[in-house]
Amino acid sequence: MTNATPPGTLPTGFGLALGSGAARGLAHIGLLRVLEQEGLRPAAVAGTSIGALIAALYAAGVPTDDMVDVALGVDWRQLGRLIRPSLPTSGLVDSERLDRFFAELLPVRAFSELNLPVVMTATDIETGESVMLRQGELLPALRAAVAFPGIFPAVPVQGRFLVDGGLCHPVPVAPLRDLGCSRVVGMCTIPEVDKASHEAFVPSPRPRRSRPRSSLFGLIRAERVERLWQEIWGRNGQERKSPDERKPPNLFRVFAQSVAIMENQINSLRLASDGIDLLLRPTFAGINMFEFHRAEEIIAIGEQAGRAALAEIRTLAEAH
Repeated sequence: MTNATPPGTLPTGFGLALGSGAARGLAHIGLLRVLEQEGLRPAAVAGTSIGALIAALYAAGVPTDDMVDVALGVDWRQLGRLIRPSLPTSGLVDSERLDRFFAELLPVRAFSELNLPVVMTATDIETGESVMLRQGELLPALRAAVAFPGIFPAVPVQGRFLVDGGLCHPVPVAPLRDLGCSRVVGMCTIPEVDKASHEAFVPSPRPRRSRPRSSLFGLIRAERVERLWQEIWGRNGQERKSPDERKPPNLFRVFAQSVAIMENQINSLRLASDGIDLLLRPTFAGINMFEFHRAEEIIAIGEQAGRAALAEIRTLAEAH
């Protein structure tokens, strides 16, 4: 069983690759809204991280207007209830609560119930191998596809421990090629970064006042999750403080930002090697990865990008 596609049958038409990007990935909804309004339906969809969730919703027949309503109606601060209020050993988020959250959004439970082929990407955290998920149960596959290391626990699947597919396929073009799509349109919501190398002078250390340590148990209480997200990702546009005033980033931010930096580099290499027919890369001025409360603005950015590329998308969709 390969996900609503009979054995030996290849998708005809264009494939749609929805990449990672956390909150910025809500822009995929805007792109899908344009395609829906214009009657342009992809033959298959691949998703990484939040792109996997939106791909599943779309393939399950959820109208994009409903996706918009959900994105605007959710109190994203309440997602703090997904945080486990105990010392984490594999991730901060409670898997059972995450399953319930996905179950409320999705009207189906298996890949075979979807209306078109969907491929979700994941990464084997032990071997580094890319793993394609396109058959079986949807909820565990989704948990694996969005399992940002350290925040979400790795998901056991057939003897593997799977995490976010963005570590291998930030924009999942290759999975669609493997599925048989000859034409691929993709959206990348990871900001393009081209940072030059710099040289730094290391001064002599200065004595610091001792500060009481905060309890890790207190840090991860569910009701403080919004503050935790801010500490992890910071706020764009903050004034840069002098070196003496700035605090070093905390453990969670160092870890999460390290993964994000690596994912950005992997993304550049993948896009260069995989060969995509059309890449949409919206600009997200001042929007960071966890600003889900800016959903309306982000979705509008995705819609603008889709409209701007509509002629090219139509050409690819109608090619034979």
